[in-house]
Amino acid sequence: MATIVSSRSEKTKPAKVSKKVAPETDPPSEGEVRLLAYRLYERRLADGIGGDAASDWVEAERLLAETPDEGAELD
Repeated sequence: MATIVSSRSEKTKPAKVSKKVAPETDPPSEGEVRLLAYRLYERRLADGIGGDAASDWVEAERLLAETPDEGAELD
C-alpha cells in the first residue's frame, strides 16, 4: 500500500472562517420605547426610586435593543 505525502510546494487552501452575524432587525419604534419608558416610570414611582424621564427613555431603548425579538420583560 502506498502512502501519499504532499510536498511543501503545494498550496493549501486557507481554512474558511465563518463569522456569526446577528440578524438585522428594525430598531424599536418610538411607540414601543415610549410605552416601555412609561412602564419603567410607573415601576420607579411605585418603588420610590428617584429618576427622570430621560433616564427611563434611555433604559427603555437599552432593554429593547437587548431583546429585539422578545421585547423587554419587566419583572
